[in-house]
Amino acid sequence: MKYLSLAILYNGDYFKIRKHVELGKQVPEFSYDGKYVEYGDERYPAALYQCEYPPYVLFYEGNLDLLNNPAVAVIGNRKPSEYSLNATASLVKSLRSNCVIISGLAYGIDIEAHKNALDFSSVAVLGCGVDVCYPKGHQNVFEELKANHLVLSEYPKGVHPQRHHFPFRNRIIAALSKQIYVMSATIKSGTLGTVDEALKLNREIICLPHQINDPTGKGCNYLIEQGASMLTNLKDLSNI
Repeated sequence: MKYLSLAILYNGDYFKIRKHVELGKQVPEFSYDGKYVEYGDERYPAALYQCEYPPYVLFYEGNLDLLNNPAVAVIGNRKPSEYSLNATASLVKSLRSNCVIISGLAYGIDIEAHKNALDFSSVAVLGCGVDVCYPKGHQNVFEELKANHLVLSEYPKGVHPQRHHFPFRNRIIAALSKQIYVMSATIKSGTLGTVDEALKLNREIICLPHQINDPTGKGCNYLIEQGASMLTNLKDLSNI
């Protein structure tokens, strides 16, 4: 099956690709000037086969072999407190020599995680093509990730971000990570969607606790109440 051609035809829309495959329709021929790996290929990340909706194609820039190493996701909302940002920096510095740091390049916790992992290994999972930096203010980190780390997406080059891309993208972040660190989340944060995807895959959820009157941490506190692990010290993280 020529999944690449279908991904280009449908701009990476998973459900349109699946429908085309299920109907057994003819597959048009398209060329693609870039790096990619298809479902079923030898280099396709094994963890993604666990997804309910494994991407048919992963487009990428950088070193795909980073996904062969232990990886954790460090995520949170786009407007975190200084407390959350400082804790994220400390967390990543404790983890980065042993784990690849995965996040989504968004404002707030995501970009803080990537920045603090640049001396080691980091992966950004995008909701747009790998030639599109979103948000634009993160261009420098984006270029560094492409050159020396890994940027990947199920959307081919030229596809711009759409609101619905991001929650669907989160299943990839969850699947590639053996643990999910939630550093900041409001009670209605999109971050909780990544947690939902991770729970489907039996990934461990670890949350930074917040003061009870901090709205940017209510989602974290809620997850802890529901049974998530609580991040209280960094001493043992080097053994992960």
